[in-house]
Amino acid sequence: MGARWRVVLVLGLLLLAGCGEADTSGSTKEERLFPWVKGPAREFLSGGDTAIPTFGQEATEAERAQASRMVHGWMRARAATDWAKDCSHFSRSYVKALVAEDAQQVSGGKVKTCPQALAYFGPQASGDYKNTLSGPIDSLRVQESQGYALYHGRDGRDWTIPMDREDGKWWVAIASPVEREK
Repeated sequence: MGARWRVVLVLGLLLLAGCGEADTSGSTKEERLFPWVKGPAREFLSGGDTAIPTFGQEATEAERAQASRMVHGWMRARAATDWAKDCSHFSRSYVKALVAEDAQQVSGGKVKTCPQALAYFGPQASGDYKNTLSGPIDSLRVQESQGYALYHGRDGRDWTIPMDREDGKWWVAIASPVEREK
């Protein structure tokens, strides 16, 4: 009876040692990079910088829809160089940085408002004034009150827009979208 138990024990150990180790089907399992990133941000993980697609977590559909409306309005105002309307889409913290921390210092105190700052800086702040957004944003990565809108542009390039959440709403936190590396 002792020899029989030793055989059973050895067979059991051999089976346990082999469990999950060998793949006899011939298939190879591809390693999935950043497995915790779920949803639309996965589209932006190929090549280039992965810091933004892996930032925080994906926003809710309602937050993404609200941010999309904000970005669309901002893009239209920016393309029309309607500085007052352009500024109405910015977060308060971005307006403060643009006006008080940048434009007032550079202009020697002459620039006092957001529309004046955009007019003063022109394309250096607002870029080429092109509306690169063709539909809703594809992803909104959020963590606390900071976020990043990601979208595939109508020009075939991918873009990012930093956003700030203030009073429960997402606001644009930059004067020009940032092209993503591919």
